[in-house]
Amino acid sequence: MRQSIWGGGKVGVVAWQLEVVEAVFGDGGRVGQSLEGVSRAFMSAWKVACTCTDPSTVVVSGGTYVVGPVQFQGPCRAPMGFRVQGTLKAPTDHNRFELQDGWVIFQDIDSLIISGGGTFDGQGHTAWGQNNCARTGTCNLLLVNLCFTKVTNSIIQHNFLNSKLFHMDILNCWNMTLQYVTINATGDSLNTDGIHMGRSTGVNISDAIIKTGDDSLSIGDGSQHINVEKVTCGPGHGISVGSLGKYHNEEPVVGVTVKNCTLINTMNGIRVKTWPDSPASVATDLHFEDIIMNNVGNPILINQEYCPYDQCQAKVPSQVKISDVSFQGICSMSGTQILPDKEEETENIGMKLNIAAISLLLLLTSVAEVSGDTYFDVTKYGAQADGKTDISQALLTAWEAACASPIVSRVVIPAGIYALGQVTIEGPCKAPINLIVKGTVRAPVDTSRFKPQAGWVAFQHLDQFTLSGYGVFDGQGQSVWGQKCSRTKYCHQLPINLRFNFLTNSIIKDITSKDSKQFHINLLGCRNITFFQVAITAPEDSQNTDGIHIGRSRGVNITHSTIQTGDDCVSIGDGSEQIDITKVNCGPGHGISVGSLGLYKNEAPVIGIRVKNCTLSDTTNGVRVKTWPSSPQGTATEMHFHDIVMNNVSNPIIIDQEYCPHNQCNLQVPSRVKLSNISFKNIRGTTSTELAVNLVCSKGAPCQKVELGNIDLKYTGPEGTASSQCKNVEATLWGTQQPKTCAQAA
Repeated sequence: MRQSIWGGGKVGVVAWQLEVVEAVFGDGGRVGQSLEGVSRAFMSAWKVACTCTDPSTVVVSGGTYVVGPVQFQGPCRAPMGFRVQGTLKAPTDHNRFELQDGWVIFQDIDSLIISGGGTFDGQGHTAWGQNNCARTGTCNLLLVNLCFTKVTNSIIQHNFLNSKLFHMDILNCWNMTLQYVTINATGDSLNTDGIHMGRSTGVNISDAIIKTGDDSLSIGDGSQHINVEKVTCGPGHGISVGSLGKYHNEEPVVGVTVKNCTLINTMNGIRVKTWPDSPASVATDLHFEDIIMNNVGNPILINQEYCPYDQCQAKVPSQVKISDVSFQGICSMSGTQILPDKEEETENIGMKLNIAAISLLLLLTSVAEVSGDTYFDVTKYGAQADGKTDISQALLTAWEAACASPIVSRVVIPAGIYALGQVTIEGPCKAPINLIVKGTVRAPVDTSRFKPQAGWVAFQHLDQFTLSGYGVFDGQGQSVWGQKCSRTKYCHQLPINLRFNFLTNSIIKDITSKDSKQFHINLLGCRNITFFQVAITAPEDSQNTDGIHIGRSRGVNITHSTIQTGDDCVSIGDGSEQIDITKVNCGPGHGISVGSLGLYKNEAPVIGIRVKNCTLSDTTNGVRVKTWPSSPQGTATEMHFHDIVMNNVSNPIIIDQEYCPHNQCNLQVPSRVKLSNISFKNIRGTTSTELAVNLVCSKGAPCQKVELGNIDLKYTGPEGTASSQCKNVEATLWGTQQPKTCAQAA
């Protein structure tokens, strides 16, 4: 083993690497060695790394390796990485293998990162012509390229070629991100779905290219909170929900969003397909938005009579209930209009009308009609959209009815302006539930009407919850921002707009929090929760209005969101683990902060923070880690800030272990919060302060394993150039260093 620093991935710095080439083979292990020997070496390296108490990665250096099948088994004692810099090839003789789940299998692993820019080549061209998948099931004997089973809080970034069967299969997984994935197979490769998923929650796929011989993406039963964005498909069979209803005891499909994707030369476009003569099941909250179709057959398709090769009794209708489906902003480059079915929610569907190549098929059976028992409109319970009448009781009554439903339910606040008092929306509920806010709800202006520290709208003890609808939560905080929050306890008595307490496997998307009296959003005790396309807005002089504050929570993803406020855009408190912040626009505000930490006793460790591909504009700070001096002992580790653009930002890069606003502490006693494994990479732009990089660590617990690479910050002031300061830190430097950093580091 050798010690190294690696800053990629969600779980952060990999403290140890096991290099397959150096540690196991020397320079061997490439084409020509025995298949069994290479496979054993891979698995042996994994087993050693998996037992390490520090985060570890197995590295496959450049070269070509024939390997497999191999299984990488957890659980491991710390976060794991698998970095492939070369090419892995599957055996071409598929007949020599018994029935397998896959060629490369990852199972029972938490916090896994697969990266490195290499390739998994299934060499499937030898198998495609030897089966008849649809009629005989022979495909079941072939190998899936990669199988992920019970993998949680993980990131996949890689290239996949020519699988014999599916390229990737995701089963019973939670909180997975697939980003910058490339999948390639010929258009005539049978049953080579790009990514298939089932029984999984919180899967995010973005910025991917998928060319294959079957569905680019296929979403099976039990899939919940699936987000697909900026994926280019084709050739292939398009993006499919289903097929569903073929087997007994299939689980509901809830919350699928496909957005900003392009399909080119695919056999189908976006579709939902269920078998006739099926057992009862549910698919709901399915949304396809802003899709470009170029020469696509069957661009929009709901088919509840899906019966390839007459394998079913088509005269018996499907019992899969499909509801809450929308197609919006779907067009070809020509934008020629085609009229949608009037019963489907559609907007701006434009398509070049080519009867030979394109048809709009909405084959809905009678059993697919929305059941009234699953849809709870608050106006049916007495809510009035007059902006004056408190709808609290109507909302809570509708919620209680929905929460008691044994099937997936929706509570809807329609368009309009509503007054809403302080409410707590409570679980657990009997089935997944979605609160759809289409209107604007306004908080009371009079703060005496709130119980202290309870929040304006609180959600707690919920699993598989979705908040969506493009609505607005208006906290009407203008009347309180002038109070002296920072020096008094006044702000702590003010209501937070939205509190999420003890939520699991949930998604917050397409909502706006406006003008909160205190924090906009607060998370406590949450697991596996995603914020997608959330907008937060308040003036820059609104005190203590942090955008999103996270504490004692694990597996939080914040992505494609805009935060403009008067305090931290995102603040990460103690006990936060595996927090992923990507593609967030921040500013005005105080930037993105880990901390402050160390103010209280018994704070829990902060582990695994990734801030990536974000833009900060006109903020008083950039990315920072802050701890109090004279603090109890604590830990914060594996924090990574990569690919950040700074526009006119003060103090762009900060570690401040002497954080002491308004002299509320003893600066003479050093902080005892131990910071380690921190990286700042590819950070560029402009700084409005000369001091662009300020790393002030504790003399009692100096920072360890700090890395800065490709820092390019230009000072925009009238005189001078950007500078840096470093105390009690030894940093590893590489690439561009503007300003020169830590040259005098203590």
